[in-house]
Amino acid sequence: MSNSDTVPALTDARGMGGIIAQDGFDYQLWDGLVRLPAWLANPAFEEMIFEGLEDLEARFFAPHAPRERLLERYQAKVGALAPADVRAVLQNFFEFEAAYPSAARVQTLVTPRLPPTVSWLARDPERVRRARPFYAPFSDVMAASDAELQKQLMDTYGDALGAFVAASVEISERNLPAHDAAVVMFRLELDRVFPTLEVSQKRVSAAFDALSLLARRSIGAPLARAILCQTIEGAIGRPLPLPETFPLHIRSDRNEVNGESLEINASPFSGGDGAFPSQADWTDNLLAPLSRTSNWLKWQSVPRITLSGSYRLTTAMAIGHAFRSAVGFELDIPTRDGFWATDERPSPDMKQPWRISEPNALHGDQLIVSVGVLRDPSADLEQTASIPAQSVLAMYLKEPISSAKSAQAAVSVIKRTVDIAVARLRPQGVQLYFAGPAALAVALGHRWNAVAPTQLHEFVMSKRSYVPTALI
Repeated sequence: MSNSDTVPALTDARGMGGIIAQDGFDYQLWDGLVRLPAWLANPAFEEMIFEGLEDLEARFFAPHAPRERLLERYQAKVGALAPADVRAVLQNFFEFEAAYPSAARVQTLVTPRLPPTVSWLARDPERVRRARPFYAPFSDVMAASDAELQKQLMDTYGDALGAFVAASVEISERNLPAHDAAVVMFRLELDRVFPTLEVSQKRVSAAFDALSLLARRSIGAPLARAILCQTIEGAIGRPLPLPETFPLHIRSDRNEVNGESLEINASPFSGGDGAFPSQADWTDNLLAPLSRTSNWLKWQSVPRITLSGSYRLTTAMAIGHAFRSAVGFELDIPTRDGFWATDERPSPDMKQPWRISEPNALHGDQLIVSVGVLRDPSADLEQTASIPAQSVLAMYLKEPISSAKSAQAAVSVIKRTVDIAVARLRPQGVQLYFAGPAALAVALGHRWNAVAPTQLHEFVMSKRSYVPTALI
């Protein structure tokens, strides 16, 4: 089959449809503007386009995606639909996915009302979706509901199309009969997404109309996040209450998606069952997304990141290293007692009772480094890793790390001690064994500059031994 016959393109009949015929454009425009506040609250949102390959598309940075970006695509149908019309839209979505695999995160049909015989297409998936966070700890409950929904769709649309719709399509019933109704919906979304924003209805209407004018002048061209924010803020006379620092959420197997942060999915690396992925998995599926995110944030000129979520020690060290100080980032690291800022420096007279044992030689061509807070991992290395004590640079602190300043003081001691040993022994690499709080591991990674390639290790309790994890 030829690409010209099968692959959606900007210059084919469908791609030109919204430019040639403006019927129904108001509906898709208003629907897009109502969605805009939530997109602006999502730090991964980059830009939107009306009448590109679809009525409306939004683009998001996605560090785990093959193209590092994902689309959300919306086809708006203001007129009455027959069941065959609905199938045709779903088939169109399916063809886009076949032509451009994994380019879209979700494709959505937007219409005032579905035909009665297929009204369940909006009702049943929405019911499952809304309940998902509550049943997140019960994977079997959600699996049963997902399987039943997929069966319904496959029975209705066939195996291939039905399975695709179950996984990648949403239906949104939204009635926007006139401009004033759309402005009301826009106001409701602004209030929901930005509850602290106090703006008069007159200014909200002005913002909606300014956005409408901008979109009508830009059909077929991208509208970047910055110009959309500027347009709203110019009309309402104040800045949107967006975070002052960039929110980055690390998702583990303990927590759900955080829609107000850019997410790094570290759940495969949570190690809940005591198992760890291979080094290649760490590199491809954690270090690479972190590196892409670091590069993207540098391109965005983001200087400061606020972390959230939970993560293992290896993940913590990898996070700090990806956003290290030498690259230009400062971090706010979550702890039980608030955030530790990486630029909260200790006073010169802050002393900590570190016990440090210098190595006599390398272990092969590797510098073995052991760092422990409250627990000394060096005591286990000879038994669990066959590394003699005289080959270990062992650092142990018998008191807890209680503040951002004490964390930075600890990092300074660790890094300075490692640098001296590296200069003296000239290793080809470093093997790091760390036992301490995850927040300290992030802070240490943040300062792990100009060090030989470092193999991280974690202790597997069930095996009473260390396993290699990521190489940074």
